[in-house]
Amino acid sequence: MPTRSKAVRHNEEGEPAFRGAPDIGQILKRMRTQRKLSIRDVADGSGLSASFLSAVERGESDVSIGRLARIAEFFDQDLGSMLGYSTRLSRPAFVTKSDRVTLNRGRGIRYELLRLPGLSLELAAISFDPRSAFRDELAHEGVDTIFVTSGEIVLRVNDVDYPMRAGDCAVYSAGFTHTMRNDTTRPATAVGLTTARM
Repeated sequence: MPTRSKAVRHNEEGEPAFRGAPDIGQILKRMRTQRKLSIRDVADGSGLSASFLSAVERGESDVSIGRLARIAEFFDQDLGSMLGYSTRLSRPAFVTKSDRVTLNRGRGIRYELLRLPGLSLELAAISFDPRSAFRDELAHEGVDTIFVTSGEIVLRVNDVDYPMRAGDCAVYSAGFTHTMRNDTTRPATAVGLTTARM
């Protein structure tokens, strides 16, 4: 019984495309269609020609780093984020026990920090007992994101309170003093992401 050979993509020189490389055309098309943009919209915003972008999406043209950077900037991304790729992360990298740290943020707070391999990012899984609060205010380099997964918390940034409920997400400069608390009689949970090492 004959076996089917898998289709192999080729670059402009007719050589097989590198298997571990991201498919830039598919990434561009996905980002464009998710935002309901036309090729012309991306062309106008990036300063690249619509015919070139169309050829990239179809896999008929390679793209230089400089042009890729212009596309990434249009989508408000850096190159690594846009590609979702580095040579070290072309396969899943799992967070090991040595990359998980429990920090003491105060009574009634469970704060587990996960240092993400290959990235300058840290993920925090936070749970709040009823009427609990961070012991100290924090301030550090980077940008923080907090997403409330259940219950209600109060995010305090730069001496201003921001009440948040399940499903709410906030992004803020971590250089300003910030803290969190649960003023309710029910537990709450949140997930945090920071661009700085804690």
